[in-house]
Amino acid sequence: MSSVNVLNIVPKNPITKFTDQFAFEILIEVLSELKKEIEWKMVYITSENQNEDQILNEIEIDPPNQLGQMKFTFEGDAPNITKIPENDVIGVAAILLCCSYNGQEFFRCGYYLNITYDNEEMNLNMPEKIDIAHLVRNMLSDKPRIVKYEIDWEGDNVNKGNVNEGAGHFMFNEGKIDQEKFKDMEKDKNNITSGNNFQ
Repeated sequence: MSSVNVLNIVPKNPITKFTDQFAFEILIEVLSELKKEIEWKMVYITSENQNEDQILNEIEIDPPNQLGQMKFTFEGDAPNITKIPENDVIGVAAILLCCSYNGQEFFRCGYYLNITYDNEEMNLNMPEKIDIAHLVRNMLSDKPRIVKYEIDWEGDNVNKGNVNEGAGHFMFNEGKIDQEKFKDMEKDKNNITSGNNFQ
């Protein structure tokens, strides 16, 4: 039985400028007493290549004084565009939220992003040099990709075997998603990403 359940995550700015911060309102439920902090990590992903992943923020939440629900906002800076291969700046990327306890990851929630220019002319006739001032990101905020892992909540028996799957592979395990597929996913009223239930 899990000691912490993630009940809901609400992206606060699903459509915004590329340079804006990410912000998520997170609701969790603590079901049993915790001795250590709950750890959260935010990762920006452009491909399966883990060397391109950027950690945008990491936080630790102290064990709550009482059991029950708690809500907080998790923010992260925009990715450093100079660390993204030029061919991967525009197109489909992803943002991944990872939650761990005692060094063991027990929850992941990822969202696909479509990075484009903010006007049709620039999208049809891409400038030779990327113009970051005109880049926007569109998040598939209603189609999260979620997975949960069983961990040892009680003791110090840390098992990191559940985090062997890299962030990029988790989001792009069937290959890179192009913008046409992103648009199809956006239009699909059924949630086609695997695992989308917080409960």
